[in-house]
Amino acid sequence: MIELSILDGTWEAVRASMFEGEIKSTENHPQSFEAVAQEYWNSYVTAHNRAPEAKKSFLKRFKIRFRNVPPKAMTLQHVDRYVKWRLGAGVKNASINRELACLKHMFAWACSRGYIRLNVIADYEKLEEQEWAGPRPTEEIVKAVFDKLDLRFLPIVKVVRETGARLGQVLILEPWMVDRQKRIITFAKRTKKGKTIIAPLTEEAEKAIDSVPPLEGCPYVFYNPETGTRWSGIRKSWEKAREAAGYRWLRIRDLRPAFATEAAELGATTRDISSGLGNSSERVTAQFYIKSAPEFAARRLLSVIEGGRKEKQVSGTKTGTDGK
Repeated sequence: MIELSILDGTWEAVRASMFEGEIKSTENHPQSFEAVAQEYWNSYVTAHNRAPEAKKSFLKRFKIRFRNVPPKAMTLQHVDRYVKWRLGAGVKNASINRELACLKHMFAWACSRGYIRLNVIADYEKLEEQEWAGPRPTEEIVKAVFDKLDLRFLPIVKVVRETGARLGQVLILEPWMVDRQKRIITFAKRTKKGKTIIAPLTEEAEKAIDSVPPLEGCPYVFYNPETGTRWSGIRKSWEKAREAAGYRWLRIRDLRPAFATEAAELGATTRDISSGLGNSSERVTAQFYIKSAPEFAARRLLSVIEGGRKEKQVSGTKTGTDGK
């Protein structure tokens, strides 16, 4: 059509009508950053995210910082300045990376809806994150904190410890997710990215689940008896328990690497641990979750070397005996 319109002299009129049609097709789209962010919140976040409040705080910050930047005009330099601003406020790299992930996803969503043509920040580099180097949460330390915890919350954290699941996943655990015959717990679409993960149902986890009697009309395994619905959180009780036990540094999230470390030291592969935790890759599992004691690798090597030498010695002795 374009070639013919050029030849017959009607190209200018055709181009004008095409341009006008493009304007009409996008005139109802949100144009400002604030409008796109609000539409993203209304249409996507509230419907798809398990914990939308975290993104709500991110979006509020984005609206303030990028209020004069239309999404179509966003550049990598704008993001650079945002990162510099957050670093200047003393925010850790890991926290900034979570904010950037939200921003990039919002732009990907806006692109898929036709609000913008190109997601220019899709490949923005993540900041290097320093691995947390806190003390290793040994079984003795975990038990000391458990002993000081409010008994209402003890079954919850025991399941976290025994399955490697996140606290949020356990708080919304439902009976149908627990398969006692197969000895597994299925957290359906309960990861950050909405993936289903399957965790082991250990004897201790099963005991913790059975210690809470079902409540008629409540779909959750663990519930607040005063409200008849699930607990919203246990942070204050956990902080009080760890303070009383003398381990102020121990976070509930540290129970996940405690699980991963024990599994690794008992012989589980990194691949299996990664799958059970719902991690995005084995590299993430190895880097951030398996916290083996410094001497563990040496002990394992010692076991292999000594065992191999003894086997070799026995084999040599048998050979010598046979030869006589």
